[in-house]
Amino acid sequence: MDKLEKVQAFAKEMHDECGYDYHILSVVKNSIYLAKIVNANLEVVQVAAYLHDLGVSRKIAGEGFSRAENDHHILGAEEARKFLLTLDYSEEFIEKVCNCILTHRGRKGTPPITIEQKVIANADAMAHFDTFLDLFEFFVGKTSNSFEEGVNEIYDKMKRDWELKLTLVEAREKIKPKYEAVMLILESMKEFMQK
Repeated sequence: MDKLEKVQAFAKEMHDECGYDYHILSVVKNSIYLAKIVNANLEVVQVAAYLHDLGVSRKIAGEGFSRAENDHHILGAEEARKFLLTLDYSEEFIEKVCNCILTHRGRKGTPPITIEQKVIANADAMAHFDTFLDLFEFFVGKTSNSFEEGVNEIYDKMKRDWELKLTLVEAREKIKPKYEAVMLILESMKEFMQK
């Protein structure tokens, strides 16, 4: 098993099936797509994509963590560093991956600067549009006091991702039809709830 396969296996082990299949793999797919277009370091991007949400893994963060309010980018970078050291990656490589993880959130932490960091932040936002229905379980089922509040939180998140996190033209072009469709559904729901 090569290093990337070990990273993939570790990510799969750390996340529940839904988180891995419907978020991590979408971020990986989108990051590979973007990396090829913008000439980012593909290995850094792939490893960072698999590990970017380690800090929300219940196996690492514990059962009581709050994804919405925690600093999972910091915890995730720390855990990624520990794991990557076991695979004998260079310190320079590990630093690049950890910096991608630290900057992937958009509104928390340092904004992405390098092209690899921008790829991961954009791919993370793109994944939210790819599988946006999984946000209902989180926002409506776990963090909100009501269905209406959950819908409003999802709407705000999608708008924020579009306006602040999707900074690469290539990412915006690819995701625009999904953004428009998702916002149409959410705006329709918000309009209905106001009646």
